[in-house]
Amino acid sequence: MVRTFAPGVSPALIDAGADGRFDYGTIPGGYYDAIYQRCRGIQSKWHHLKFTRVVEEMEGRHCHLDVGCGPGTLIGLLNDRFVSTGIDICDAEIDYARRVYASESKRFAAVSARALSDECRDYDVATVVEVVEHLAPAELDDVLRATIERLRPGGKLVVTTPNFRSAWPLVQILVNRFGELNYTPQHINRFEPRRLRQLLQELGLEDVRVHPFLALAPFTAALGWRLADKLVRFERGWFERRVGLLLLGTGIKPQDH
Repeated sequence: MVRTFAPGVSPALIDAGADGRFDYGTIPGGYYDAIYQRCRGIQSKWHHLKFTRVVEEMEGRHCHLDVGCGPGTLIGLLNDRFVSTGIDICDAEIDYARRVYASESKRFAAVSARALSDECRDYDVATVVEVVEHLAPAELDDVLRATIERLRPGGKLVVTTPNFRSAWPLVQILVNRFGELNYTPQHINRFEPRRLRQLLQELGLEDVRVHPFLALAPFTAALGWRLADKLVRFERGWFERRVGLLLLGTGIKPQDH
């Protein structure tokens, strides 16, 4: 299987393959989970706040599919009210996720959404967290359609991706310049609110909602971890919808599908 993206992990320290595409399989398994678990600094707080918002969107659901689960961090946050399946095409990430987070209610598989076994279906919520920007259009359509096929009628799809209508491009430049990451070659599919909304509607979802979130709060973690938590509550609503750096898109699979 050709590794075309790094679901759930950031494009860090990756070498380009012979075809000029990054080989995300070279990232050490658990790289981003380690950043999350250190609980200090801007980057760690970014992921804490992002995953917190995703979990909010899963409220009231039970059977969960995480597409592009990476090292399993999101699933690891969930209590046993959820029965979760995490999938990723990177073997190293799945090996890590199984070792650290697997349990009776949390399982992981190194497969694509299209290659899931037939018994893996009727999920009532599916999450696709910062994956779509790494996919070429044809790949993106296949991944999302395969994911929706696994949802039961009335099931919910939750997608996050950078908001290229915000200050995200500037943030990306700064990260590329001063960090150990280079996002620009990886983000081959760029979204702004209208485009993500149109995509989810074209996939046949109902009650489609798309809005920006996560603005200034993560950056205040450099001054204090809890300060960022306070600010994110202040940002909710009008402010984040104007300047949020990420997009949160949700939609419901119709009952007649």
